[in-house]
Amino acid sequence: MMDTYSSSVEQIIKTKAPKMSGMYKVLPILAAILSLTTIPAVGVYGILLCAFFIAVAVVIFKYYDAEYEYSLTDGELTVDKIMSQSWRKRCGVYNIARAELIADIGSQEALRLERRQVRTSDYSAGDNSDGVIVIYAFNSDNETERIFIQPDERMLEALSKVAPRGAYKVETVISKEADE
Repeated sequence: MMDTYSSSVEQIIKTKAPKMSGMYKVLPILAAILSLTTIPAVGVYGILLCAFFIAVAVVIFKYYDAEYEYSLTDGELTVDKIMSQSWRKRCGVYNIARAELIADIGSQEALRLERRQVRTSDYSAGDNSDGVIVIYAFNSDNETERIFIQPDERMLEALSKVAPRGAYKVETVISKEADE
């Protein structure tokens, strides 16, 4: 029958902010500085406006300081987004034990399923680096979802033990830097 894998594997991956995030970070700071010049004309409202733009800047800086935590336990992959190392948001829980496919992005199997109309979630670092794999698995609503993650070797090994026979098609070797 099916071999159960009961140990837990966790991985944290730091995300890269998009190029436009620099503009999003600078604009509230400039708006706060400009609102300081309105204080003589509008008084207390200028101070409130400045405080508002400072609060917006703080939230934006925390939002773009994010990382994903992958946790594989008892055949379920849980993905959490950790913002500024203080806020945690559950992104999804996926049943890897019933996964349809776990493969490299450029593999034939992944390209065959690419046109399928399913919900897609990207939990990779966002820098288009190597090691990103695609998983077609069931989410907590029992619907098929396409997810992109960037696992390390331990996570890949755990995924291969949990995935159903024939669904695991990853051929990427993560430790390319170690060979050089």
